Amino acid sequence: MTMPPDTDDVAALCALLRQASAAAAYEAMERGGHMSPTLSALVAGLLCTGPAYTVRAPAGYGDEIVRAADEAPPGSVIVIDVGPAPDACTWGGTGTAVAQRRGVSGVVSNGRVRDLAEIRRARFPVFARGAVATGWSGGRRGETGVPVSVGGRLVEAGDMLCADDDGIVVIPRAGAAPFLARLRARLDFEREAAGIVDKGGRYADVMARKPA
Repeated sequence: MTMPPDTDDVAALCALLRQASAAAAYEAMERGGHMSPTLSALVAGLLCTGPAYTVRAPAGYGDEIVRAADEAPPGSVIVIDVGPAPDACTWGGTGTAVAQRRGVSGVVSNGRVRDLAEIRRARFPVFARGAVATGWSGGRRGETGVPVSVGGRLVEAGDMLCADDDGIVVIPRAGAAPFLARLRARLDFEREAAGIVDKGGRYADVMARKPA
């Protein structure tokens, strides 16, 4: 039986991820956990981290997406799965305004979004397939808090995400403690590497210090 992670581990991981990057998280995941690059940052230069608030919204049916904007906890990342409808609209300007005001960290979707200019003006982290002009349909056909498949990864409610311009990495919540140790080691190496370069060192000098 898999034991749930210690609450202190999760809190420490949230804090450390805010100092990290998707690339560092990928390395600390032992070069794994990354979503497909078909999903990318639609607002450049932002880091998005936090526990997943999962939404299954088949074909972009929007009632559960509205619920997510209204109810996802502060600091969480809304993760939306539209199933086999990759061009469905899953997010927009109104959801951004509500979620951002409530302290939601960002949105990851395997569909598309609209009102992209509004989202970019708000500087709200959104990762998706791209933009679309169409809206969504009403009807309560989805679910929240359930496992979803997004970007080729299974994401469960409470799994951690780290996303930026380079991509999106999923860290299973059950593996928080060992990942935390590896991420600390990775960030220590990155700081050491920066110091070597600042002192005139070569790329080879940096790689010689890289952990196995």
